[in-house]
Amino acid sequence: MRRTQLILLLGAAAFAVILFQLPKSVVENEQLQEVTEVENHSMEIPQEVENQINELRRLVEEEENFDKKANFAHSLARRYLDYGAVDSATRYAERIQSWSEQPSELAADIYFTAYERSPGPEQAKEYAQKARGLLQELLDKDPTNYFLKNRLAMTMVVSENPMAGISMLREILAADKNNRQAILNLGLLAIQSGQFERARERFENLVSLNAADHEAKLYLAVSMMEINQQSQARLLLEEILATQDSIPAIKMMANDYLNGL
Repeated sequence: MRRTQLILLLGAAAFAVILFQLPKSVVENEQLQEVTEVENHSMEIPQEVENQINELRRLVEEEENFDKKANFAHSLARRYLDYGAVDSATRYAERIQSWSEQPSELAADIYFTAYERSPGPEQAKEYAQKARGLLQELLDKDPTNYFLKNRLAMTMVVSENPMAGISMLREILAADKNNRQAILNLGLLAIQSGQFERARERFENLVSLNAADHEAKLYLAVSMMEINQQSQARLLLEEILATQDSIPAIKMMANDYLNGL
């Protein structure tokens, strides 16, 4: 399906891979240890990045200041995540947490990104659960942090109570009606569950808030294509391609969809 291709190629988008992990029953409607080796990854790591990894490893081992040590470990984990070495990355999340009795936002970020990029649903659920625990602790201390709340909501949609995640996203919008991430998340959930009219409404809202939101325009075009509004979708795709500041991956997909119309 072309929607699948979109999700795969927009790997940098916040919830590109998450959409594969979500159960079809989640509906967006008005009802309600030390790492010495990297395991196999999906991408080959360039020598330049290998050198960065080795240097970050050295810094992690030699640094004594907790904050610096944790930041080096987080940077190292992000390098691993960029090249599909999810298990290696999450070992550093474990290490960061072992250095402090307090929940770490850096560790939560690693687990959440591992959830996004996990190759299969079981692994994704495992990392979602780990991210969820840390995110909940962090939110208990800072309940109005909508960035963390959005992330927590998206880990909950693969839990035993997925509607709690949907409700949480709606709570964010009740408090901040123009919260981009919550609107985007609900739109993506609508796409995932095949509710393309609802998705169209969500992405139209985002584009009305920011005409330069090319990610939202692309998802809006996809939604319109699915409800046979081909001419409107074409105009949106052409707008994306004509704009200098569009993200290359988004332009690539816009061009691909346009060629398919």
